[in-house]
Amino acid sequence: MSRGIVIFAQNNPQVDYIKLAVFAAKQAQKHLDLPVSLITDSRSWLEQNYPDHPFDHVIDVDFNEVSQHRVFYDGALASKKVDWRNHTRSKIYDLTPYYTTLVIDSDYIINSDILKQAFSRDADLQIYSNSMDLAVWRNTEEFARINPYSVKFYWATAFVFQKNTVTESFFYLVNYIKSNWKYFRMLYNIDTTLFRNDYAFSIAIHLMNNKTQGSFSVELPGTMIYVKDRDILVGTHCNKMKFLLEKENHPGEYTLAKTTGLDVHVMNKISLARYIDGGSGV
Repeated sequence: MSRGIVIFAQNNPQVDYIKLAVFAAKQAQKHLDLPVSLITDSRSWLEQNYPDHPFDHVIDVDFNEVSQHRVFYDGALASKKVDWRNHTRSKIYDLTPYYTTLVIDSDYIINSDILKQAFSRDADLQIYSNSMDLAVWRNTEEFARINPYSVKFYWATAFVFQKNTVTESFFYLVNYIKSNWKYFRMLYNIDTTLFRNDYAFSIAIHLMNNKTQGSFSVELPGTMIYVKDRDILVGTHCNKMKFLLEKENHPGEYTLAKTTGLDVHVMNKISLARYIDGGSGV
């Protein structure tokens, strides 16, 4: 049975997601020793700028969805509105070249081999619901439930699934939720018009569990560790990362933090791209 990793990267004028995906793929290969494939609408950019890319397969998709716009921060004091293209994730069942697939965002940086454990499990879907903010003072309720009175939050940032009739039904349901997002966000009282894969996955898992505390999905090994876009990545080297974490009640001031051997979801994509270019040490 084939096993591998898939990363999505759909470029926009403000963020080079291909650059992030190349870096994330190299980190994943180093620590998990698995092939990595890219799903993208930017093949020409990949081939022109990263001809020695590490991808096992490059899978083309067309961008034919309505663009969303979202404000991305680069630390506490700088921000800009960017195009946000996140509609393709629901098609992963048909697009993946592998039987067992680890899907990661291009800003999910693997620095350990903990996710190897997921490939030895017989589970339809493994996904994180537990998470930890490195800046421990912030309110994390937004990542506990999709609203304070609704269903459990699941991270579409990283998940492992096997191809079978059960997961085929799950991704069909995710796609259905995406296609009827206005209805589902009102039904689940979600306070944003933006479509988010996290919300669609959370709703779909809730429905697959027959709206109960069921066992359709299981927790991925470890915990989803993240830094928000108010934090700044200032260095990477091997399995180490260095961040400036936003200080509580002190906008523009930061606390230095270092990680070793931890997989980290780096929400500040702008600083991640900057330090991929700079190759800063830790």
